[in-house]
Amino acid sequence: MAKKKIDTKDLKDERKREQVVELYRTRLSHLKRAQLLVRDDRMAQAVESYTKYLGVLALYFDTSEDKLTPTLFDPVKDVTELLLISHAYWDLAKAFDRSPNLQRDCFRCLEQFVKFSIGFKYQHVNAQIIRKFNNKKQAHNPKVFEAAYHKIQISSKKCYIATSCFGEDDFRTQTLRRFKLKITPYSLGLDFIDFYYQISPSVVQQFNSHPKTKWVCETFIIKPVLNIFTFLIRPYVHSNKTNS
Repeated sequence: MAKKKIDTKDLKDERKREQVVELYRTRLSHLKRAQLLVRDDRMAQAVESYTKYLGVLALYFDTSEDKLTPTLFDPVKDVTELLLISHAYWDLAKAFDRSPNLQRDCFRCLEQFVKFSIGFKYQHVNAQIIRKFNNKKQAHNPKVFEAAYHKIQISSKKCYIATSCFGEDDFRTQTLRRFKLKITPYSLGLDFIDFYYQISPSVVQQFNSHPKTKWVCETFIIKPVLNIFTFLIRPYVHSNKTNS
């Protein structure tokens, strides 16, 4: 009889999993509906549909929505889904920002938006979404959105070209990161950072696809230029350390 109970339990678990998988296949219908509702500015209904979409994902991965993380997904195969999730949290953050009583929810969704942005090839695009949103003065709590922008575009340790040339912990890579932090208070500095993050991932990707071209360009152009630039900016970067 014990074996029979185990078999019955296993059967129930299998059926439950099949139901979850079937539900997972319909998740995009909730997402598309939410996106349409956002376009019509029907935010309350959009929040409901986005919540269903994220809830189905959480159920599929046997977790709760607030514990969804990029590590649950394949960063290459699931990159489109990761982008969709980030935008779902972005729309939710904007919706919650409208209500003073929902600021905590807004902050949490922005944190998720940041988490699903950093390190992916669409990182720069997501950072620009926030910057444009704030420039249009659409946020009720702009400081929270500005902080999210800085986490994605400024505080992120990604320094694609320098890391590709010298490695993650090389002093030149570290110097360039400090330089990035130094120039963030200035509008031109932010424009430079945005431009860098716009082109650098594509440059590194192209180099990785063509090893011989990468070696020639890095050896005779990029490394010499970065060495000179690093030498020139070091006094500026390492001055007033308490402010950097």
